[in-house]
Amino acid sequence: MKGNDQEAPKAEAADGFEAACDDALHSLREVVESDWSVPAGTLEWSCRQTVVHMIDCVFSYGLQLAARTQGGFLPFEELHALPEATTGDLLEGLRGIGAIFTALIRSVPGESVASDGLSSLDVDEWAARGAYEILLHTYDVLQGHGVSFGPPAALCSWVLASPRPWMLDRNLAAETSDPWKALLLGSGRPWRPR
Repeated sequence: MKGNDQEAPKAEAADGFEAACDDALHSLREVVESDWSVPAGTLEWSCRQTVVHMIDCVFSYGLQLAARTQGGFLPFEELHALPEATTGDLLEGLRGIGAIFTALIRSVPGESVASDGLSSLDVDEWAARGAYEILLHTYDVLQGHGVSFGPPAALCSWVLASPRPWMLDRNLAAETSDPWKALLLGSGRPWRPR
């Protein structure tokens, strides 16, 4: 019975993260031929740099969780795209690391935890944190191209329900009952209706 109890949250975590990646990739493909040197929304990074950051975040989260690291981030440098990488290559990289992280979430023992440098996160918390990065940075890239983005409310609610999404101001998020707007406001991003 205990195994079944642990498998249900893992399945939800894997499904949630996979849904975030699928939604992001579908939306980002719409702008694959655009100029990715433009700023990503209100960020200082370009759209290209932002997607490379997304890939690196998910890669580093997977590394932490797979190693079940305790007490801090493993001492590795950031993952970078080579200068000749096209926007299509970046999306393939995002698809690939998303598939690897989803498979990892499905395969690690349900009780697995790993450090984020401040505290230990369980499988569901790592998955929600990965989805948070993917969704918000997809929004940033699409804002840079003047395209609206709004993931499903249920997906946003799942991310918000996690006790440890990265850098979320819960007071700002509580200003609205709309889960996507709450994620945007809580992360310090301006709300722009679709």
